[in-house]
Amino acid sequence: MIYEFTKQRYQALILLSEYLKIPPRELKLDAIITDVPEEDLRWVTERFHYYTLKLLEEVEDKVQREAEI
Repeated sequence: MIYEFTKQRYQALILLSEYLKIPPRELKLDAIITDVPEEDLRWVTERFHYYTLKLLEEVEDKVQREAEI
């Protein structure tokens, strides 16, 4: 999967990471409507954010090497 990343996809992943850092208001409202406790929503979004950051670390080297070429 890492080999599929381009500079633009890397930028999109950075944007998604920031978006997942704090659940947006709409997501919180949907959680209330679908009876998902805020604690559970926070737990899931924190995990997604963590793994997104890990993926960013792995992809960053690839994107930087391609930029040097």
